[in-house]
Amino acid sequence: MASRVDPSPHLLFEWQAFAELRTDRPVGLDIGAIPWAAINAFALRYDFVAEEFERFARLIRALDIAERIYIRDHRPNAQP
Repeated sequence: MASRVDPSPHLLFEWQAFAELRTDRPVGLDIGAIPWAAINAFALRYDFVAEEFERFARLIRALDIAERIYIRDHRPNAQP
């Protein structure tokens, strides 16, 4: 936790959204991506449309990919 970086204040909403959305990942042998339907439902809840939705979805996807790569690379016996 000492190396944890807090998000910029203007990204707190997206960071909190990611924290909520990551709970919708499918469970299986590997960590799955956050489903598009979950991202879309979250965006609809907050009335995101057009460019707002596209920006939000891209950011959530980027966070999701980064987290899954981190988890994969830090598993015991992970192959580089």
